[in-house]
Order: sequence, then structure tokens, then C-alpha cells
Amino acid sequence: MAEQERLFQKVLPVLNSKLEELKINGYEGIAAEDLWNYCLHKKWRKKNIDELRIHEIVSTIFSLKPSEVVNHLQIQQFQTVDWFSELNQEELKELLNPKRDNNSDTEK
Repeated sequence: MAEQERLFQKVLPVLNSKLEELKINGYEGIAAEDLWNYCLHKKWRKKNIDELRIHEIVSTIFSLKPSEVVNHLQIQQFQTVDWFSELNQEELKELLNPKRDNNSDTEK
């Protein structure tokens, strides 16, 4: 983990450069950490980060497409959002086990 932090600090200017490019193209709200985590979890998922050369890391960062980063961030956000956090236990139980009404609207 310390090696990843050291590499992150080393390539931070590259990440910031990519962020500027993304901002120019209208992609706001992305942080350097977001780009770094995307690379770690998607681009270098099957690689040992300690064995990557600096030019490979830089090349990967500069070749990132905005759409793939944004898609990844959206998926991450959907996976972390608790859709039922505002519901209390009774509301959640009612939502998941609706009461069946024996009197239907057609009988009235």
C-alpha cells in the first residue's frame, strides 16, 4: 500500500493534467483519486502495480477515455448508495410485503 501511495504522489502531475483535459471537455467533479482508483481497479486489476514502469502508468493515465471513467464512477456510486436508507423498518416491511386488499376496484 505504501508503494501505491508513493506512485500516486509521483504521477499526481500527470493525473492533474488529465483532470484539466477532462474539465476542458466538460467533465467536472472528478478527482485525481478517482482516476487513480479507476486505474488500480480496472486497468491494472490483474497486474502487480509494483512491477509497472512509470512510463506504463503515465501512458495508461493519458489514454483514459472520459466515458469509461464516468461509467465506472456512476457504477461505483450506484453500488454504494443505500436506496432504502430513508425508510424506517415499518415502511420497508410494508414496501416489501404489501397487504393484499380483498376488495378490488372492479367490484365497487
